Amino acid sequence: MRVITPAIRPASTRGNLLRTSVSLIAVAAVGVIAAPALAQDQTGDQAAEVEEVVVTGIRSSLRSSQAIKRDSDVVVDSITSEDIGALPDRSVTEALQRVPGVSIDRFAAGVDPDHFSVEGSGVVVRGLTYVRSELNGRDSFTANNGRGLSFADVPSELMGGVDVFKSQSADMVEGGIAGSVNLRTRVPFDSPGRVIAFSAESSYGDFAEEWTPTFSGLISDRWETNAGDFGLLLNYVNSQLKTRSDGQQISNFGERTLYSNGDVVPSAGATEVGDVWFPRGAAFRSQTFDRVREGYAAAGQWRSPDRTMVATAQFLRSDSTQAWTEHAMEIATDNVYNAGEGRDSQAQQGTTLDFGEDGVFTNGIITGTQGWRADQNSEPRTPTNGLQSNNVRRDVDQRFVTTDYGLNFKWTPIDNLQLNFDYQHVDSTVDNLDAGLWNSTFQNAAIQLRGDDIPIVTFLPPFLNGQPCEGPATASCPGYMRGDNANFSLPYNSFPRAAMDHKEQSEGKLDAFRVDADYSFNQDWIKSIRVGARYAERDQTTRFTSYNWGRLSEIWGSGGPVWLDDQVNGDPTTPGGFQPAEFNETFSFENFMRGEVPIPTGDQPRQFYASNIVENYQDYVDYALAIGDEWTDRLDATGCPQNWVPLQLRCGANEDGFRLNEINPVKEETTALYAMLRFGHQFANGWNLSGNYGIRYTKTDRIASGYQSFEQNSFISEEECAAPLEPGAELPDFCQLAPEVRADARAFANGALTPISADVSYDYFLPSFNAKLETGNGLQFRFGFSQAISPPSVGLTRAYYNIPLSDAPTDIVDGQPTARTTVGNPYLKPVFATNYDLSAEWYFADVGQLTFSLFYKELEDVVTNGTQRMAFTNNGATFDAIVTTPINSDATGKIKGFEVAYQQTYDFLPSPFDGLGMNANYTYIDSSGIPQNTLSATDPDVAAGNTANIDTSLLPQQNLSEHTANLAVFYEKGPLSARLAYAWRSEFLITPRDVIVPYAPIMNEATGQLDGSIFYSVNDNWKVGVQAVNLLNEVTRTSQVLNNDLLTAPRSWFMNDRRFTLIARATF
Repeated sequence: MRVITPAIRPASTRGNLLRTSVSLIAVAAVGVIAAPALAQDQTGDQAAEVEEVVVTGIRSSLRSSQAIKRDSDVVVDSITSEDIGALPDRSVTEALQRVPGVSIDRFAAGVDPDHFSVEGSGVVVRGLTYVRSELNGRDSFTANNGRGLSFADVPSELMGGVDVFKSQSADMVEGGIAGSVNLRTRVPFDSPGRVIAFSAESSYGDFAEEWTPTFSGLISDRWETNAGDFGLLLNYVNSQLKTRSDGQQISNFGERTLYSNGDVVPSAGATEVGDVWFPRGAAFRSQTFDRVREGYAAAGQWRSPDRTMVATAQFLRSDSTQAWTEHAMEIATDNVYNAGEGRDSQAQQGTTLDFGEDGVFTNGIITGTQGWRADQNSEPRTPTNGLQSNNVRRDVDQRFVTTDYGLNFKWTPIDNLQLNFDYQHVDSTVDNLDAGLWNSTFQNAAIQLRGDDIPIVTFLPPFLNGQPCEGPATASCPGYMRGDNANFSLPYNSFPRAAMDHKEQSEGKLDAFRVDADYSFNQDWIKSIRVGARYAERDQTTRFTSYNWGRLSEIWGSGGPVWLDDQVNGDPTTPGGFQPAEFNETFSFENFMRGEVPIPTGDQPRQFYASNIVENYQDYVDYALAIGDEWTDRLDATGCPQNWVPLQLRCGANEDGFRLNEINPVKEETTALYAMLRFGHQFANGWNLSGNYGIRYTKTDRIASGYQSFEQNSFISEEECAAPLEPGAELPDFCQLAPEVRADARAFANGALTPISADVSYDYFLPSFNAKLETGNGLQFRFGFSQAISPPSVGLTRAYYNIPLSDAPTDIVDGQPTARTTVGNPYLKPVFATNYDLSAEWYFADVGQLTFSLFYKELEDVVTNGTQRMAFTNNGATFDAIVTTPINSDATGKIKGFEVAYQQTYDFLPSPFDGLGMNANYTYIDSSGIPQNTLSATDPDVAAGNTANIDTSLLPQQNLSEHTANLAVFYEKGPLSARLAYAWRSEFLITPRDVIVPYAPIMNEATGQLDGSIFYSVNDNWKVGVQAVNLLNEVTRTSQVLNNDLLTAPRSWFMNDRRFTLIARATF
């Protein structure tokens, strides 16, 4: 299939990064690497002169960032290496939160608001996640289901600076609707001579209570010879961080009726009081993280004796691993509520429930009733009441490796012609193993909400009235938590319920070639014409399994669950074996939430699986299979597992554990051409107008390989259709179809697997215009217009169609069976945007600015959930399927807002206050008409069919905070420098649909973090310092959206380390 957009759909471009002389000073000061485009308009001689400029310190870093912003032809904000090193930002993600209009997430994934990310995760620019990533001006990516680079996995210590481009010019590579983030590493010509630098750090997390080291070193030198100037740079960093995060949660609020008895279930004589919102349980969790990032960078440069040629070779390898372990106790709210059986949470008898004026629960003791208990007529142990919990041990080990090679050659054959040739190769791999084991207990939950403060939760014995029954174990008085076994810590009261494993093994490579030419006229109005071309080939295969959750034992079958004190040998008919208790131990959640609230399990910690699952994966598999085999047969009548089995034993999985629908090979070829005119004019009154106008043409051919799977269905035979009916019986729906339709259906649903290749092609013309008017005294005005695209995430283009033809009455349409399926969409087009920028900027000192920027974006073809009717043919038969899939929306979304930025040093104050300075910014963003979606690029089924419990069009745009602000106060005088920085964002939508019942939208409440640093320069070579993160011990709160009135109830409170780092740095 070929998709071609209308002929003219203009675009985004990469303009002059910096203007002539002042930008060069910034380059030398910050270690800016020249982008592959002809971003700087200087001769070799001019470059050599500014190389002698060496500046350090907070003021110099702010001066450099200000110069980059002021002199750029496009809207850009920059962070220098000094900024990154001054504050304790251990990843590029953390550093980016300091930039105006940029905010970061604090959860591991947007669809998973239950797992905190200490160093931040996703980057949002001006309310949008369509962010393009670059390394030294070249495309870069991580081989996951997304499209860009995982900034959190790149060592910030390797960076010379980070630029955030918020508007486009024609020479910029397309893809950054929200913005393009360019990571700059260092090159030897940044410095006038030999530089040797190293740093040693030791970080302490006061929650994890462990010290971890970071080491980095750099050596750079350059030599002048008769053959030209040569330079070589080597850079290495190894950074380790151990942290901890705790969370307390209230689960699954549902709308209930409150009665006059103070409960949500009626009793004799009780009358209805009104509707209220009542939870079904609570949860608490603790995660420990062990992150190691190792980075290598190298660069070699040569410049010809006549300074007309410069060659630069660069190498960077980022190797990031993160292992984390979680212990969590979660009430299994999907078990508490069962509409078919009329079961739901209620008050413990003899207690009443409290609700606020808005009807939301505030205080009470909650219990519930069990469904069918398979042991009630044999050895009754499973309690009749209580809230069943999942007591989860989960281990994860992730590794992200990205290697980038770049080669650039710049040649100035004549004074007014500059040529640029660039080649890049990227290799990226992602490996991830994630596994957990669920034990289960039963308890009541006493919950006391305390407004914004962390709630108090206490888990109590699971008795309807709070008191145990007496006598021998019977169906109505089981033995759970009674007599000698009246302690939750005993194996008697826990059973292994379920297991889960998941893995990812993905790889990708990119080869890109680029050539640019810039011809300057040095005349009024027309300054230069720049043209260029780029070809890129990206070949990527993501292998990402589903989260393979399965039961081990349950209360409702096979005579009851397998308890931890039972004997297990994998054969329920044979006595003897091991006790599951041997593989489990109690976990007490020491110092939970730093002691601000009691541990919900008190002095009776629950049993959790004992060993690290990832490190001892085969032992875990053997244990879990033995439990499942003890409970019931491993395979069902079809020969496929009915209990949990590891990934590789699933039906349809290969020896590596992947099913065909979990493998997503995608190949893209992109060709781009651009032409750009740079103009400039000085008016008689001294005003200066400059800018550029250009157009970029880009064409992408994408091939997504996959399969069509026609599920086997044993429809009723012709003999069964012809058989006489029993009195009162009706002819089955399938038999009422025409005979030829029945025959076609049997032929169609034959279990065939057909390879497919989805080919899509799209092209765009993307214009851009940027103008800057300098009116004198540091005052200038800027206008930008551009059109841009952002290609869809790789995971959303999965080409796998699972087609289960159905003869259910609701699926027979016009006498034809239909199929229903949830799939990816290999034919997705990019999101398309039209962008406008307008700013007023006043630069009143070298370190002094006040800027005001307006921005407006219109978005088309936004990817969202959709439903399509598609025809499929197999074995000579054709039937329709209702396909729920990602689609490009017809709606037009709008983003608008403004940014205010201010910085100044207060040199005019009397000593010692003349060392003070401030850097502050504020951003306001509003959106309308942008379709929400519940898509997941990492889900093999794309989760397109999942809907939230409310009308999501009423919600704010996902990840968009209406208000964000940064405030940094610094002091620099003599050998002392200090900085305090506070980053804050208002509430925002984490996900429009939670991954668990009741699939509610989850909001992140307003949150901020205070960080700081103090450094002392011992002499010209040595500096020592202390950095601190999260000084105010910020508690991150989330809320659940309950209804279309956007009423919310508190959901989660997360607490993480205050982190302190001791640092020694040396430069020679």
